[in-house]
Amino acid sequence: MFTSPFFRRLFIPYLILLWLGIGWVGVFGAMRLRTSYLDNTRQAMKNESHLVADLAVPLLKNRDQSGLSELSKRLGGSLGRRITIIDAAGVVIADNEADPATLDNHHDRPEIIAANTQNDSDSVRESRTFHETLLYLAHRIQLDNGDIYYVRLSEHLSKLDESLRALYVALIAAAALAMVGTGLVSYYLAHRHAAPLVQLNEFATALTHGDLASRILRPQNDEMGTLAVSLNAMADSISELLAQAGKDKAELAAILESMSEGVIAANLKQQVLLVNDAAGRLLAFPPREAMGKNLWEVIREQQVLQAVKQVEIEGGRTTVTVGPVAGRKLEVTVSMFPAHGQAEGLVVVAHDVTESSRYQELRKEFVANVSHELRTPLTVIRGFVETLQDGAFKDPIKGPQFLNTIQKHTDQLANLVNDLLELSRLESQPSLPRLQNVDLSSVVRKAADLLAPAAARKSQQLIVSAPNQLPPIVGNMDYLERAVSNLIDNAIKYTRENGRIRAVAKAENGHVIVEVSDNGLGIPEADLARIFERFYRVDRSRSREMGGTGLGLSIVKHVAQVHGGSIEVSSTPGEGSTFRFKIPAASSETSSV
Repeated sequence: MFTSPFFRRLFIPYLILLWLGIGWVGVFGAMRLRTSYLDNTRQAMKNESHLVADLAVPLLKNRDQSGLSELSKRLGGSLGRRITIIDAAGVVIADNEADPATLDNHHDRPEIIAANTQNDSDSVRESRTFHETLLYLAHRIQLDNGDIYYVRLSEHLSKLDESLRALYVALIAAAALAMVGTGLVSYYLAHRHAAPLVQLNEFATALTHGDLASRILRPQNDEMGTLAVSLNAMADSISELLAQAGKDKAELAAILESMSEGVIAANLKQQVLLVNDAAGRLLAFPPREAMGKNLWEVIREQQVLQAVKQVEIEGGRTTVTVGPVAGRKLEVTVSMFPAHGQAEGLVVVAHDVTESSRYQELRKEFVANVSHELRTPLTVIRGFVETLQDGAFKDPIKGPQFLNTIQKHTDQLANLVNDLLELSRLESQPSLPRLQNVDLSSVVRKAADLLAPAAARKSQQLIVSAPNQLPPIVGNMDYLERAVSNLIDNAIKYTRENGRIRAVAKAENGHVIVEVSDNGLGIPEADLARIFERFYRVDRSRSREMGGTGLGLSIVKHVAQVHGGSIEVSSTPGEGSTFRFKIPAASSETSSV
């Protein structure tokens, strides 16, 4: 406590002021004591001089010098004074402490001169005889015959000082005791007033360092106690607010990190205040290094920076599409915050629209492909129908040919519509219908048996390897048969005559795999990534001539996905292709379906 600056600021000034007051009172008291002592001594000497004068008058009238000497010695010894009797000419007649014959003439002594006009006069001066300071008091005596004499009493001030010294010691002791007492009182008062200030200072320091659990323990019995209660309540409120702010910040951070959109918040000086990882990933910058930097140091896309400048000038919000940025197409929205009222900063939100743009393109391409696939056979059918209506049906040779062509394209249209409906059902249904344990070996054999005549017409060798010991899978029999049939049918279509096609079923790493390989035309590497898209054909004219709809491999892909599997392809142009249709084997829990 003593080292506290508050305590020192209170205790030391209190102590100094009290000690100065005591010192001044002591000095003033000592001076007053000396003055009072001198005044009392003067009065006593005055009274004593009158007494001596009364006793000396008879002797002066008789000019009894020896009697005067005896009187001065006797009274001087009794009174403890020096008694000197002087005539009008200043000659010393009698003195109890010195030989009158050796003394100087005293007519010029100040007290003698003053006694001529005041009867009684005193002075403090150095004695020419004893060479020390004395207090003199002279009394003027005038006899009946007109003769004038002086009775002078003197007191050595050294004796006075000796008498005062004991009083001074007592005064000093009293002052020392008073100073000790005032020191204790000052300590008590300083401690009493500094203690709450020290507590307040420690409390404020604790708050400054983030210690919100600190409290002021002081009874509410004065203004400081009331202030302590108020500060404790304030600390409770701050603690609650910080806890809520921390919770809100954690929730905001969790929300931002879980967002797929990139978010950047900046102040009006375009300094980054908040950023999530998605923003760094989409706009290609390290998010951990972006805090505090300017937007132009973080975002390199000029379209976005121009949008920021536009919003700063015009307010509101604006959206721009940029890309590719790190291989992505982005839609970036810039707006002020708060949206209403005085703006405090900017928010940049980046959306990855790569997939949606791709889906939009695929949708457009799908519509265009469907329109094209439908228009071609419909155009052929309408042309031959018009030809037959013009009389060609009467031609015994061309009439049946035209009808066969119409039948062929009608079947192609029916297959296209059926494949579209099948693909739509696969994409829209949440789960597979009619689930059961399926033996893919039997599925492969059944599909090969159905397509064997087509292979035989092209003199192709269709080899099947499907052992009976394969683990079952859980799925829809019809969809699986359709997928395997599509793979074998494609291999037959795109393999030359006298070619070889191989269909293999096997178990591998908890999966059942169907591999369909051929030594046919093969697929260029540039087309492998898109071979499973709807209506995608490597050779459109050849595929259409073979009666394909362009949806077979897309159906295979969706069948594999709805069964939790996948489809892979590897191919070398001119050497053939291999498709791997992989489905997870049934576990012991699901095999009972």
